[in-house]
Amino acid sequence: METNLTFAVQVGLNRRVGGLLSLSYPLALTALSLSVGFRGSAESSEIATSVLSAVVFIVAAPTSWVFAIDFIEASRMTVISVGVLTSFPLWFLAGFRLAVVTNIWSQWVWRYASICGLWTTTVFFLLFGLAKLSG
Repeated sequence: METNLTFAVQVGLNRRVGGLLSLSYPLALTALSLSVGFRGSAESSEIATSVLSAVVFIVAAPTSWVFAIDFIEASRMTVISVGVLTSFPLWFLAGFRLAVVTNIWSQWVWRYASICGLWTTTVFFLLFGLAKLSG
């Protein structure tokens, strides 16, 4: 008679929970960027807010850069939905992998916050560098 008992210590955290928790940062950034509402007026403060919300959305959904190609003419809803559908699985996989290599949730949160901070800083430096290059 064979039993399926194992006394091995589980390594890592619950991977699905880690993946789902990792969606909190891009979801918060997406909600923040969409709360602007894409206003149609031409006031300078609203234009600056719209540009900032677009940058925040690019941090949350980095695959939306594909729509910067000139021959692709997409509506705002297409850019948002495709950006979310292609970027959020990447965030999920990052949280999933982070849950595999950490043993306690506080360590996971610390590493996840570090990754989010590093990612945001990198994107802003890249955008600043592109702005400097373009004049």
